[in-house]
Amino acid sequence: MMALSPAPRTAEPLPEAEDALSADAEIVRAAIAGDARAFEQIVRNHQGRVFHFLLQMTRQREDAEDLTQQTFIKAHRHLDRVDVGRPITNWLLTIARRTALNHFRSAKKWESLPPDFAATGPSPADRAEGRDHADQLWDRARRTLSQREFEALWLRFAEEKSVEETADIMGLTRIHVKVLVHRARQHLLKGETAS
Repeated sequence: MMALSPAPRTAEPLPEAEDALSADAEIVRAAIAGDARAFEQIVRNHQGRVFHFLLQMTRQREDAEDLTQQTFIKAHRHLDRVDVGRPITNWLLTIARRTALNHFRSAKKWESLPPDFAATGPSPADRAEGRDHADQLWDRARRTLSQREFEALWLRFAEEKSVEETADIMGLTRIHVKVLVHRARQHLLKGETAS
């Protein structure tokens, strides 16, 4: 099974990360001051990541595009709430997640899967779609994990967010995130040995 552990994190931020945070902070300050070009730069810098995150949540390109646009509209309205000392990506992903959850509540698209669904194995369409091992792993995770477990796992490893950042984005405690990630890994390991 492919390892899902993140790259080791150092105690102090890397100089490149500090430079990126500083550059983002300058752009955000300019956007808050009313500079339209600065906000356009924020969108250009982060729309791909926000879209990809929403695509993983919705599995529908059109929904992800609409929700990405809604995310940036909400972000623009509430720029005064940004903490310029923290990465803006985390704030944007929090808005994106809440926007998607509101979308699902109003559309009522989430359905629970039957307990034996994961045990039936992937369909031929799923195998054709999941050519590379990492994609197959994320497909399996999406099918077998609860929505929260999948979100926590995706944020931690696909988005490479720390436990604290994942907790902030999901509105949970760090302990809760650790428990979700642990359970998700256990479910995936059980699925690996069963196949």
